Amino acid sequence: MLLYQVIRNHIQSLVAEGRLQAGSKLSSERALQEQFNSTRITVREALARLESEGVIFSQKRRGWFVTPDKLKWHPARKVNFNALAQKQGFVPSTEVIEIQSPSNTHQVSHDYFDSKPVYKLTRARYLDGRGILIEEIYCLADRFEGLEQQPLNGSITQVMEHSYQVNVSHEKCEISVTVLPDRAAELLEKNSGAPCLKVQRARYDEHQALVDYNIEFWLHDAIEMIIEGK
Repeated sequence: MLLYQVIRNHIQSLVAEGRLQAGSKLSSERALQEQFNSTRITVREALARLESEGVIFSQKRRGWFVTPDKLKWHPARKVNFNALAQKQGFVPSTEVIEIQSPSNTHQVSHDYFDSKPVYKLTRARYLDGRGILIEEIYCLADRFEGLEQQPLNGSITQVMEHSYQVNVSHEKCEISVTVLPDRAAELLEKNSGAPCLKVQRARYDEHQALVDYNIEFWLHDAIEMIIEGK
């Protein structure tokens, strides 16, 4: 057995046996090098393997941690992130990163909104203080005039319903595996090139008109997708 496999199995055993709890911080890379008389490269290979398996996760300048429970998520259902997280025992929160003034220069404006001016809202979403998702929300400026004055750190769906009388009736999702864009990686305290799930979500009203178009970048170890068929 190669040394990186020995290190990987040791940490996996600590987690499986409950000696390292969810959210616990691992020993430093230097300490692991000394414990196993190893090199930094070998230790990082073991840690990277565990991270790809979803057992641990890293945060820049903070170290390595045991991955918490995953959010169980039905991608084909319209859900309220906060309500879903709270129902599963998490403490959710949302940070508004930026809302850009209406513009028709975004590619999304050309592709989905007939080149009309759109808002672009960027938010980070957290579970128990850990950033797990960066989302970009695009919507027509003339349909949601004054959006920047609304409370945007909660449910956008509720804002649209209560302040604009716009109801989302159905949506279409496209899910792919990719890496975090540099800006998203920075906001989530991840290294550039970290893996993620990219969700492109188009939401429609009862008249088949596009309400908003969302691009979401989820940490791959933060969610568990559930698909139910009939």
